[in-house]
Amino acid sequence: MCAAFASNGIAVKLVARSPEAGCLGVAELQQYYDVPHNFEIEQFALPSGVRASDRFQLQALWKEQRKVNLCYTRGRDVTAPLLALALGIPALVETHTPPASARERWLLRLIQAHPRGQLIVLTESLQSHYVHSLHFRPDRLTIAPDGVDLRRFEPPISTNEARRHLGLDKGKWIIYVGGLYKGRGLNTLFRATADLPLKKLIVGGRDAVEIGKWQCRAHDLGAREIYFSGYQPPARVPLYLAAADILVMPYNTRVFTGNGQEIANWTSPLKMFEYMAAARPIVATNLPMVRGVLKNEHNALLVPPGDASALRAALQRLAASRELGERLATEAHSDVAQHTWEARARHILANVGVN
Repeated sequence: MCAAFASNGIAVKLVARSPEAGCLGVAELQQYYDVPHNFEIEQFALPSGVRASDRFQLQALWKEQRKVNLCYTRGRDVTAPLLALALGIPALVETHTPPASARERWLLRLIQAHPRGQLIVLTESLQSHYVHSLHFRPDRLTIAPDGVDLRRFEPPISTNEARRHLGLDKGKWIIYVGGLYKGRGLNTLFRATADLPLKKLIVGGRDAVEIGKWQCRAHDLGAREIYFSGYQPPARVPLYLAAADILVMPYNTRVFTGNGQEIANWTSPLKMFEYMAAARPIVATNLPMVRGVLKNEHNALLVPPGDASALRAALQRLAASRELGERLATEAHSDVAQHTWEARARHILANVGVN
């Protein structure tokens, strides 16, 4: 989003917490996350002691206040926006879940009640929860699903070329990219493909211990020809996606983050847009977080959550019909053009009245 705002003609500085080992180089960060070098990055250490995050935000904004025309934060960082509003600076908070505490809920209300404050949410279901369950104002809630940088997928790379780069054998490959967290549906995938002549590549995993547990689980469920690449930096993800015959998002009904937060009704998966940009056929679970973008039989095949039989049938259909896969992939690639980060930034800026 920093790069997207900058691409829309705004001078952007990202203020971030430096890792304990020390600051990473700006060029190194931009290369790792594969983003344009069109915005500034400044890092400094998180203060020690109580309410460290709050003090970090206050220090960061106070230092930059004379140069700031807009304060934009995301997640739980709501202290800097409150200070910005007190200083007469417009503030936007991008929130991906409902408030985690009564304090956070109260602070978000203060931000939204201010004439220069605005909240950004990822999905219609999250907006509905804020409005109907938490009684926030609908006119100060902007819906903006996540997006993708199409530049990272250009020029397109063929499946065979991607596999040569990655050292993958011939055959039909199903590829999953993402965290190996609870609710991501890997058990369902392993059951669905236990005796199918399809190879599976799982791209993700925090460490060897986590990957080892999933390897054992796959074996126990009778799945074979499953390979784990481990975590890959964002810059390499398009290469893995290009190597797939089929990309899968086999979520369960309840989906969790690495820290145990349930997100199935609120999130807008980044990988969904990257899957679409890769122009490969997609099989996904039919959940609120995907159905606003993915449509069954149009740009993906959608199956009920946790239904191994339905997932198996969808994978078999795509494995048997190249024409179906090409049609779904073409539609997905066409549809994702409206979901770029730049378009998202323009949408947010227009809705909050920033030129």
